[in-house]
Amino acid sequence: MGSTEVTKKCAFRTDRLEVGEWHAMAENYGLDLETVVLDTLTPQTTRALPPEWHGAFDIERSRRWIEDRDAESATLLAVEHETGAAPCLLLLFESASIEDSGVDVRIGYIVRDETAGRGLASELIGGLVEWARSQPTIGVLAGGVSSDNAASARVLIKNGFVTAAGPGSTETFYELRL
Repeated sequence: MGSTEVTKKCAFRTDRLEVGEWHAMAENYGLDLETVVLDTLTPQTTRALPPEWHGAFDIERSRRWIEDRDAESATLLAVEHETGAAPCLLLLFESASIEDSGVDVRIGYIVRDETAGRGLASELIGGLVEWARSQPTIGVLAGGVSSDNAASARVLIKNGFVTAAGPGSTETFYELRL
């Protein structure tokens, strides 16, 4: 699945976060994107993500990970207004909608270890939902949550997502029809 023009243009602000295309956001805030990825993708934050993302990252692996994400998805960086810190990454994967001519968007997000528990993931997904509702071509937001990641499930439920049928027994799928 690749990104289309809809998610590539995704940008929004929340009470604490500015969210936009990750290369532009890193440049705007004077952040080194490879270092942001290195600091974000830790064994703890990647344990519930695809197996090929597990393990230690170094700058070279971060660089390759950025290139891979650029090729397959729209990737957004969330930056805190007040501090200029980058606590979250948001990945958006588009597919043709089964029900109409629009698109469905599969989401994934990663919150840095040291910022977990501050409500930033809920704020991030809430901002995404608000943005997606303003896009007439988006029909569904969906995301899978590992069975051992109750906090991520709460983030989606808090933002209106409901359990949906999906493959696999180690993940629960959630969706929000817009």
